[in-house]
Amino acid sequence: MSENLPRRGFLLGTLGITALGFAATAAADPVPLPPPPLPVPPIPPPTITPLNYHSPPLQPYVDELPMIETRQAAGELTATSGLHRYHRDLPETRSWGFSQPVLGPTLEARRDRMAHIAFRNDLGTHVLAPHVDLTMHGVTELDRTDPRFTVHLHGGANEPAADGHPLIGWRNGGGPNFRYGNRQEAATLWYHDHAMGITRLNIQAGLAGLYYVRDEFDTGREGNPLGLPSGEFEIPLIVQDRTFNADGSLQPMLATYIPEGYNQSGQFGDVACVNGVAWPQLQVKRTLYRFRVLNGSNSRPYIFEFSNGGLCWAIGTDLGLLDAPVPTPSIRVSPGERVDLLVDFSGLRDGDQVELFNTAYNDLGNTVFMAPALRQIMRFTVAGDGPAAAVPERLRGGPGLPDLLEPVYQPESVRTMTLIGLNDDSRAAAVFPTMMSLNNLAFLSDDIDMATAGVTEQWDIVNTTPFDHPIHIHLARMRVIARQPILTSAYWVANYPPKFGTRWAPSADAFALGGQQSPPPWELGWKDTVECPTDTITRVLVRWPSIEELGFDPDAAVPIPAGAEAISPSAAMHGMAMTSGEEDIRGYVWHCHNLDHADHDMMQRIRVMP
Repeated sequence: MSENLPRRGFLLGTLGITALGFAATAAADPVPLPPPPLPVPPIPPPTITPLNYHSPPLQPYVDELPMIETRQAAGELTATSGLHRYHRDLPETRSWGFSQPVLGPTLEARRDRMAHIAFRNDLGTHVLAPHVDLTMHGVTELDRTDPRFTVHLHGGANEPAADGHPLIGWRNGGGPNFRYGNRQEAATLWYHDHAMGITRLNIQAGLAGLYYVRDEFDTGREGNPLGLPSGEFEIPLIVQDRTFNADGSLQPMLATYIPEGYNQSGQFGDVACVNGVAWPQLQVKRTLYRFRVLNGSNSRPYIFEFSNGGLCWAIGTDLGLLDAPVPTPSIRVSPGERVDLLVDFSGLRDGDQVELFNTAYNDLGNTVFMAPALRQIMRFTVAGDGPAAAVPERLRGGPGLPDLLEPVYQPESVRTMTLIGLNDDSRAAAVFPTMMSLNNLAFLSDDIDMATAGVTEQWDIVNTTPFDHPIHIHLARMRVIARQPILTSAYWVANYPPKFGTRWAPSADAFALGGQQSPPPWELGWKDTVECPTDTITRVLVRWPSIEELGFDPDAAVPIPAGAEAISPSAAMHGMAMTSGEEDIRGYVWHCHNLDHADHDMMQRIRVMP
């Protein structure tokens, strides 16, 4: 790959070229351009633009919310192709799911009880075959006709061989047999495809589902020690934005001016799907409900609010419960994040309707790409009485409850990690030949981070791009310490980025624009995915589990099973296939959970040493 122009400068430069936001092809000898002199505030998204694809008109709230089956985390799940109707007024279309036409069942596991799950590839040809990008790592024409897949249990503390490493995949007829130790407290995890270079398409086609870890406190049964809703009153909500063609099929492209078959660096649909149905409605009783909410979108963050201005109570983050329910009128959820919410409908009358809205604005980057507005999510209609229930006062501490969360602190060991955007000259035909990077490194860089099991450290994640990024670290547990705005332009002037491929991670502390901002109360729990806003240092406590906690060696080599296909970790830009035993694959990955960014090239490996 040739030298790369940092993306922020690229976008701002193209804004000066044309008011429509079109990008010129990459210059032969690109020169980095500085970011704006001051941070740009969030901007309301446009309602419609002729430069983007749009779904046909669809009436909201005419389809019932599907109730996703819950089954034991055991046995076999087949990644399969089926026919699915996303909306009453759309034709059936081909989709993917785990043992069902779209998405997957909610899997339920018990803490400290090993779960053995076999996953099988019966996908057929790719649902989104024309959009497979052949310039991505290891991607070939075969991924259109015989696509790879793997499964990552997002949030699970699993051995390297069961983590769903993105370099190892299985084609039709094959699949992994994974062991999940579930050596963690009750939490809302999720499982999804993680095949390198096509993850964004595989998940959009339907390969995702929720995974509950239960324990002696959060049993999921009536009469649980925490007093939480259960049974029909505990409901998963998988929220994903989508754009549809008139024939009912998915339209994964955002912009009409980007050629088919290229990763466009972000996907923003104009229709909200919940549990695989567009703008559903749910009939609820006058009682307390527990909603396990996953943002399963490729790129879009949400700020959820209710149309009646009512409160919800946040009771948990990605990896477990808060100390006590946190009342809030709104809550932000970025791609890959989960929130555990209580909503009380007991004060409403029969026939009352409450809508769930999204009030998130665009960051600068998605304003340039004219990401569409998506306000409506789903509707609740009240009908009849439910059992008497109340929001519990406490979830941790005291008799019969789990221990309180430890206080958040700043560890002595501090790493600086940077988020940077570049112009990828090798993909000039893509119109926007951009890529995102961590520390100015390619995914398959030889400059690999090292960590130590049992150690707690601080990551200062410096976002120099015009995009907000949800950062996910495999295996580790995180707590948000604080966020601190910075003057990115001054940071760049003082620390100009070197040629792509050379690590760039200078401290940004000297460029702060004010004091550290504590996270909102609903974000104080353990997490595996953290939102990192533009022009900001996001300071995160990162806890690597000890060998005793894990029960395995986190740096063990990942064997390549018979029937699997692997991408060589020593390959440069476009990996190459290898056979079992030719080369070790070790460690875990951390990456942006904007899936288009993770595919190119916002992912890094990290080895966790015993």
